[in-house]
Amino acid sequence: MKLHELTPAAGATKPAYRKGRGAGSGNGKTAGRGHKGQWARSGGGVRPGFEGGQMPLARRLPKRGFHNIFGTTYAPVNVSALEKFEDGAEVTAEILCNAGIVKNALDGIKILGTGTLTKKLTVKAAAFSASAKEKIEAAGGKARWFKVFQTLKNAWSMPELRKKMLYTLFIILIFRFGSCIPVPFIDTTLLSQYFEQASVNGSMLGYLDMFTGGGLSRATIFAMSITPYINASIILQLLTVAIPALERMVKDGGEEGREKIASWTRYLGVLLGLLQGLSYYALLRNGFGGKTMLSNTGALAAVTIIVTFTAGTALIMWMGEHITQKGIGNGISIILFAGIVSRGPSLMRTLVNLFQTGTSGIVSGIAMIIVGLAIVVFIVYMSNAERRIPVQYAKRVVGRKMYGGQSTHLPIKVNASGVMPIIFASSILSLPQTISMFWHPESGSVGAHILNLFSQTSVFYIVLYALLILAFAYFYASIQFNPIEIANNLKKNGGFIPGFRPGKPTSDFITKALGKVTFVGALFLAVVALLPLIVGAVNSSLSNVALGGTSVIIVVGVALDTVKQMEAQMLMRHHKGFLE
Repeated sequence: MKLHELTPAAGATKPAYRKGRGAGSGNGKTAGRGHKGQWARSGGGVRPGFEGGQMPLARRLPKRGFHNIFGTTYAPVNVSALEKFEDGAEVTAEILCNAGIVKNALDGIKILGTGTLTKKLTVKAAAFSASAKEKIEAAGGKARWFKVFQTLKNAWSMPELRKKMLYTLFIILIFRFGSCIPVPFIDTTLLSQYFEQASVNGSMLGYLDMFTGGGLSRATIFAMSITPYINASIILQLLTVAIPALERMVKDGGEEGREKIASWTRYLGVLLGLLQGLSYYALLRNGFGGKTMLSNTGALAAVTIIVTFTAGTALIMWMGEHITQKGIGNGISIILFAGIVSRGPSLMRTLVNLFQTGTSGIVSGIAMIIVGLAIVVFIVYMSNAERRIPVQYAKRVVGRKMYGGQSTHLPIKVNASGVMPIIFASSILSLPQTISMFWHPESGSVGAHILNLFSQTSVFYIVLYALLILAFAYFYASIQFNPIEIANNLKKNGGFIPGFRPGKPTSDFITKALGKVTFVGALFLAVVALLPLIVGAVNSSLSNVALGGTSVIIVVGVALDTVKQMEAQMLMRHHKGFLE
């Protein structure tokens, strides 16, 4: 017996199973291992963590969290690159961009210590490494941090931006000048006393007076301010969503459709200014303390007062549009910003009077300042916060070139609607105040109790205010963000969100993410807007600052948008890096 003739016992081994290609395998020509799946891999087994060839779970999970707005991205420059400049020269970010050393300054320039430097230079940058600072100073130069008011200084150095800034300042000067010219036939002394009592009682007139920069309490030609135009734009936005013909005009009409909507907004703003002027005239005619606040109650005086208020509204709309066209942009917001900021000295005077009269102590004053600064920081953080949804684009070959394959993100701002929910909620809650201008119910009656519910210090007003802010935040988010349209655009361009199939799963995920982010933004608006109201309700001596939260949101938001627009216009000068 030979060795190869030995056979194992029955059942000791399994028959060989050939998985190769071809008829020789005994399983036909389609019995090959192929090139996909777990059997195509060496060993024929499954390694730990293998999920059958699909995308791993770690990549399918969406990334969470908000974008850190305090993080800065610097453009790095080594000290060895500074050798090309002449001895004694001054090196700034603009000079580095023009020299081609950096293409985009991003959030600033950071000088690194790689290489050697032998020339005496004055380097101005946003940040320096320790070794870079040592090498610059060892060569006899200076390293200076240069970030404070950099945007304004750079903008002022550009002739075209300087003209826009001067034009905007000129329009603001005209607005403030008109806010000091009183309308004839009105007793401003009685009117100021009425507004002082209204501010103590927590009336909505204080809210309207805040937007006008004090013009409403002094009955000036700009007493109606920009609020009729804001209300008109809100009404047309609602009608655009409700009426399909208007929605088609906005989406498919192009520039002509937008101009037509803008003209309708102007006409509606003038009409609302006329109605608001009529209601304000009725308030002046009814008087205060049994006395009318008009020095002349004739028909000619009534027409003069109402027409002056309406003409002031139309003139403010014209000035706002000219700031948008010939100024630095955001004309209506700039007018609103100027009106609110002009109330700063009176607010500081109120706080000083509280300290002098002993109503508020030093400890409480310091606490108010700290809380105010904390609110500003919180508003800046939340105004720039955003949720970034990762998006991956598939690779495709066209000819000899390969396109796509890059990763990007879909940004969703936390406070995408801005301050519009607060403005619209306040406009609705101001209707009872407008009714009270025509109707004065007796004290203790049902009508008087209903009007008292809408005072800013009542619990009913605060709760209703918060609910309206939440409702309109979701409404504006649904107008500005269409998840179905975004999902379709991603599908057409070969993009997808990791872990979600294109189409309905993607739109469902975007809708869910949008709802969560909008809730956080609405909660932020409600907290900032209601915190001063709660403080004013607890301490009646602080009722004059009850509208501080709303005004701070508007001021900070307009300031951030204006700075971004100026930086975008300055970036257009350094377009060399985008073309290379």
